Amino acid sequence: MSKRLLYYGSVVIVTLLSLGVRLYAVPRLNVDYDEPVYLSDAIQYASYMRTGQLKMLAWSEATYEHPALEKIVFGAMLLAYRPIDRLPDRDLPRLAPIASTAAGPWDMALRYLSAAWGTLAVLLLALVNPLAGLFLGIDTLSVKYTSEVYLEALPLLSSLACAVTYLRWFGFVRQEAAGQRSHLGWLALSAVFLGTTAASKYVYSLVGLAILIHFAVAALHRQVPRPVIPYVTGWALVSIVSFFVMDPYLWPHPVARLTRSILFHEVFQDSRLVLQSHYPWWQPLRWLSSFSTHYDLGPASAFLINVDVLVFALAIIGMPRLFRREPLFFWWLAVGLLFLLAWNTKWPQYTLIILAPFSMAAAQGALAAIDLGRALLSRPRSPASDAA
Repeated sequence: MSKRLLYYGSVVIVTLLSLGVRLYAVPRLNVDYDEPVYLSDAIQYASYMRTGQLKMLAWSEATYEHPALEKIVFGAMLLAYRPIDRLPDRDLPRLAPIASTAAGPWDMALRYLSAAWGTLAVLLLALVNPLAGLFLGIDTLSVKYTSEVYLEALPLLSSLACAVTYLRWFGFVRQEAAGQRSHLGWLALSAVFLGTTAASKYVYSLVGLAILIHFAVAALHRQVPRPVIPYVTGWALVSIVSFFVMDPYLWPHPVARLTRSILFHEVFQDSRLVLQSHYPWWQPLRWLSSFSTHYDLGPASAFLINVDVLVFALAIIGMPRLFRREPLFFWWLAVGLLFLLAWNTKWPQYTLIILAPFSMAAAQGALAAIDLGRALLSRPRSPASDAA
């Protein structure tokens, strides 16, 4: 079997497996805490679009603490379903089995959309590294929060697309200094994906900071021609413009609304709800290493696979190799993990901001273990062992 055939076969298998575990989870997961909030927002946006009140896509201040893009897309998805004026609390009670709720069909529709985005993220990472795609595809955190109506699946996909398209451009300009302008389309795509990410959920845009660090290190080591350095400034400007274009909430009063939205999170991390959770500063490591031990999966039977402890161990082993072979993913993981450890709000879904590079670290750990195993098996036996 050729290496190319094995590679594409692995990508297909990983993607189908990841889709399967999400399709299994979607109808079995109980209603999670924030799902009624985002379904209600989606119903409202769908009503605006259905009645031609498109200006309300910008003027609505529903859940202003998060950007509007993913909630608007959820609303567009509901246009294919029977209209609902609003979502009564009793129609989607928190922690109830989804099949027992009156609003279950509408919530399930958006769950399937999230699952599609989550599967596309797995496909994209699998194209870079099939093992990394596998780990992202079966990780319990990934399966849960890309199978529910949360604001995680779209920015998970777009942040990864931002990194992959940047690396595509970086690879070209690093090798072909003379053809640097002919590959600017990849850098422009990366900027648009970064804007999409920020317009979906702010915290996922930390991938942009990782890209800047990666490029700065490469420039200091003269790994890229000096004429391409200004292009990264253009990349940053295009990403900012894309962000504002894709977040209609900011259009009426950009500075005031963005400030209000960001300050919400600064204040919320000291709120009673956060303080009552009593999570230690290292809580994100608990989520990553053994999510099911520290959180009610709601229910555990919705998950076909749980190998989080193994994936965490492989990620630890793979960190040095990740730094050497995939420096952008290393910086992404480092920047994101530092943020998660420092930020007081420790909700488990926040860890998805680093699941792509974390999965890449686990893949590097698995490859390191395979290399070690091969080295041990190929080591010649000593005469003493033959005599024995």
